[in-house]
Amino acid sequence: MAVLAMWGALGQMVLPKEVYYAALSGQGLRGTAVVLVLPEGLEVFVYLEGLKPGSGAYANHIHFNRAGNANCREQNGDQILGLTSLVADANGRAVAFTRLPGVRLPEGSTYVNVHANTPTPVGASIACGDLKEIVGGY
Repeated sequence: MAVLAMWGALGQMVLPKEVYYAALSGQGLRGTAVVLVLPEGLEVFVYLEGLKPGSGAYANHIHFNRAGNANCREQNGDQILGLTSLVADANGRAVAFTRLPGVRLPEGSTYVNVHANTPTPVGASIACGDLKEIVGGY
């Protein structure tokens, strides 16, 4: 809810139609993801802590599948909405904001996945959280 208060304080006049939240965890990491569903698209905020300080960029995505049953435990989201990379600061924390104009959150269940920063562009999953609706449409 703090993200909503901050968002409102920035002077935004359009309230989100829906708000989704995911508690991110894995490999000693923890964080949050908040997805605002707006008339013009999605806005996504991701925060993660426990990373190696100054360790670089971490790819992260919203994962889904055509069956509509994607979840972290099974890692069965074979399609993605790409998000702005998280970049670890000197304290091992990272924050990223992504605006996705004209994009809708896929039907069914979805999850946010953060990937290791390996020599390949997208490494193995290191933190994940299933998105849950916390504010319905109004």
